[in-house]
Amino acid sequence: MADDSQRLERQQARRLVEAGYDQIAEQYLASKGPLSAEVESLLERLIDGLAPVERVLDLGCGAGVPVTRWLGERQPVTGVDLSARQLELARQHVANATFVQADMTEVDFPPGTFGAAVAMYSIIHVPREAQLSLLQRVHHWLRPGGRFLATFAVNAWEGDESDWLGWGERMWWSHFDGATNLDLLRRAGFAVEIAETSQSQDEAWLWVLARAVDQTTSERENLTREREEQ
Repeated sequence: MADDSQRLERQQARRLVEAGYDQIAEQYLASKGPLSAEVESLLERLIDGLAPVERVLDLGCGAGVPVTRWLGERQPVTGVDLSARQLELARQHVANATFVQADMTEVDFPPGTFGAAVAMYSIIHVPREAQLSLLQRVHHWLRPGGRFLATFAVNAWEGDESDWLGWGERMWWSHFDGATNLDLLRRAGFAVEIAETSQSQDEAWLWVLARAVDQTTSERENLTREREEQ
């Protein structure tokens, strides 16, 4: 019964996120400004060395502005989002991209499909118990050495807000603290290259650029890191 109850709660949370982003799609798009120099620098590092034909995966792409559009001007992109309305807008604003409406924990791709992947402010809507599995799947979808750029919360919390951004819609989040997020990435087979905390208005975010490595390399790098921390 406990498992059934949690499953129902998760289904309700998913519908809340999907409906919320559908309803605020135009307002959310209008609130998006240009990329900062810092974010553009991270994106440039993300795709550095990719062949022109290598695809980039954008998990939680939303309406595609500004990140998916920036990527699509440089590489072919596959955008995944739960919200149908967000994807309608993305198709209007982004060229050189394929869009898939799906839950990122359920979508699947063959191994090594992508040269790089991003997840901007999206993993925070995935139930915490599903996040390690998701990161392992991202690792599986990337070619060896492929980079992953993502934003994570710095504090652990799970819950919903009844009037997100003052736009009259509910929204739901589920996230770990920063140290746990970095540990999950390493357990999923990533070597963390950059981990920086930045402030956006009144919120702090952990920006991480990581590289997909094989299990042996990942274990060796984790052991080295643990020894350095002692």
